[in-house]
Amino acid sequence: MNDLDLELTRLTCDLIRFETIADRPDQLQAAIDYVATYLANIPKVHLERSSANDKPALVVTLQPTRSPRLMINGHLDVVVGQANQFIPEVRDGRIYGRGSQDMKGSIAVMMRLIRDLAQLPQPPDIGFQFVTDEEIGGRQGTGRLRDEGWRCDFMLCLEPTDLGIMFEHKGGMWAQLRIPGRAAHGSRPWEGDNPIYRLTRGIQTIHERYPPPVGPNDWRTSVTPTEIRVGAGSRNQVPAEALVTFDIRWTADTTPEAIQADLAVAFPDAEFVSVMASAGLRTDPEHPDVERIADIIERHTGQSPRFYREHFATDARYYSHIGVPAICLGPIGAGLHSAEEWVDIASLTTLYHIITDYIDTL
Repeated sequence: MNDLDLELTRLTCDLIRFETIADRPDQLQAAIDYVATYLANIPKVHLERSSANDKPALVVTLQPTRSPRLMINGHLDVVVGQANQFIPEVRDGRIYGRGSQDMKGSIAVMMRLIRDLAQLPQPPDIGFQFVTDEEIGGRQGTGRLRDEGWRCDFMLCLEPTDLGIMFEHKGGMWAQLRIPGRAAHGSRPWEGDNPIYRLTRGIQTIHERYPPPVGPNDWRTSVTPTEIRVGAGSRNQVPAEALVTFDIRWTADTTPEAIQADLAVAFPDAEFVSVMASAGLRTDPEHPDVERIADIIERHTGQSPRFYREHFATDARYYSHIGVPAICLGPIGAGLHSAEEWVDIASLTTLYHIITDYIDTL
């Protein structure tokens, strides 16, 4: 491996060792501190630390501005894993460990980019956002930074894409409904009002209104019941209420308001306990910056990049929602959120060169 391969491997492995899950604020802070320490002695770098609800963030720019031409975004937080997943392993040209693909390998690329770009005679007008809450929605990280005035002309979110270009993903919505009933002895159902029947009818109505997608290429809104709570723990009691939660992923042909209205029709006597919605990512795949990046990817990989849409959400949506074009572009890997996650080392180096070549065009 060359110097770049070695350092990206070292940085990625160091980052994997931090157990940066949502309920470990000490580890989230330690990971941010690690990045800041790496950058501390680099000249011409402007760092701004901030935090909200124990979710620290770091923004780095190479010019004294809060509106760089390009913003590169990455998250340090990961989903929960076993203890051994936070012990990195390097083999067969891959780095294994929790967050290697999603997305500590990309964070390593960002760190090395800052070091190298800052040493140029005229550093480019680039910014970097390091956040720690993407896996739980990103509201205290990228969403907050946007609301505090951080802007850009174009955003690259270095989520894993196998060096393809993700230009669109669905919006998200979560709704919990309470269906009232009336408790009674299980042997005397006529004295009660069992909400389970209305719960099942409502779920069937939603299933018919929003048939579940049958595969990754079936691009439609999904309204998926994910949690049901009924009864107080007694098997001989008609329950007094039922609670159901829906995970909703909506496409551009509908709105959260329309979906909520459909839920209200399906569950006419239900109360909405909570509703939370977030925008989707939508960027024109023919945007000039996207086309330039696609040409650079093809030059480095020898083939046209895959343009695709995704069903899950990323922090890129916070900027496309306000009209800033944003795409996701990241390294090759597999095992996202699984027991054996890995990232390809060579693709980290390729990602580094793709971004530096793109910056040269700005």
